[in-house]
Amino acid sequence: MANEIDTGVAAGVLFENISMAANYTFQENAMLRNLVTTYDMTGTAGLTASIPVWPAATAVTALTAGADLSNDAALDAVTAVDITAVEYGNMSTVQDIVIEASPSDVGADIGRQLGGALASAMDTSITALFTSFTASVGTAGAEITPASIMAAAATLRNASVPMQGLVCVLHPFAAYAMKTTLLNAGGAFGSSPDLANNAGRDYFIGRIGGIDIYESANVAVDGDGDQLGAVFHPASMGMALKRDIRIALQRDESLRGFEVVASAAWGAGIIDDVKGVKLLGDATL
Repeated sequence: MANEIDTGVAAGVLFENISMAANYTFQENAMLRNLVTTYDMTGTAGLTASIPVWPAATAVTALTAGADLSNDAALDAVTAVDITAVEYGNMSTVQDIVIEASPSDVGADIGRQLGGALASAMDTSITALFTSFTASVGTAGAEITPASIMAAAATLRNASVPMQGLVCVLHPFAAYAMKTTLLNAGGAFGSSPDLANNAGRDYFIGRIGGIDIYESANVAVDGDGDQLGAVFHPASMGMALKRDIRIALQRDESLRGFEVVASAAWGAGIIDDVKGVKLLGDATL
């Protein structure tokens, strides 16, 4: 970005159109940030959020009248997980001739592309953590089914994880197999007609066993066509949000255009491995 001058265009219509479209697209498409625990670090010093992780209390006994209590030694073993935010960004250069010749709103078009790219990067930073969960359900090459979701829920319940707020994230191809199962396409899933109706009418899986099911193209698929999704509680993962999306423009007169920069700063990490389960299964159509 050498030899440019600032013409003040950043305050104009182009900047406003890019900024509004980028912000809207980013907020609407960064889905997984709403499924984990977010620690807002905007306006605070430092890049690292240190999150205490409390062990389960164990010293619960019957009490005798007048007897004093002692500290639960298990609670003295509290640890901390550090999540460090880093900056993410991308840039596009749009020339005047493109703006002048296009019948569409070029600013909004660019904003949607930049906002969508950052949203995908944010979601990927979360789905990349699924492999860190120790517990696992499912088999390579096998379809994800409602029974898979229920098995993951049972695994979490056995670990005394609260059932409220549990979510599942699948690759769209694995979600497709789930939806066809609910629609009884070649199967025998007839015990929940309401769930089947939802899948057919709204193309939305809905809730199985108290678990909300989401699909994301940012779930990793390996070379054999298997996805690694997850069923988890929001407290299993954390996001340190240092700065939300920011748009900046700079004039490049020699290029007769504008450099458009989109950036944000965040970090993601596992907080409590016990509160999540890997969900392995086929992700091919």
